[in-house]
Amino acid sequence: MIKLTLFQRFLLRLYDSVPVGWRPSSTGRSVMYYAFKCPVHGVVVDYRRAPEFKLRCLKCLEEKWK
Repeated sequence: MIKLTLFQRFLLRLYDSVPVGWRPSSTGRSVMYYAFKCPVHGVVVDYRRAPEFKLRCLKCLEEKWK
């Protein structure tokens, strides 16, 4: 469950994504995580991945590879 502040929810209505804080990535370094809207799963959190630095819903990726 993702807990966003009232201000973050407001910004998510205006923009594609909002920053939610720094967390360690799978590589161990700290990266900025963002909340964004997935058309299937609702609001999800992930970090921008190289090379195109797009946000991706991990739940959708898991379902695609099953």
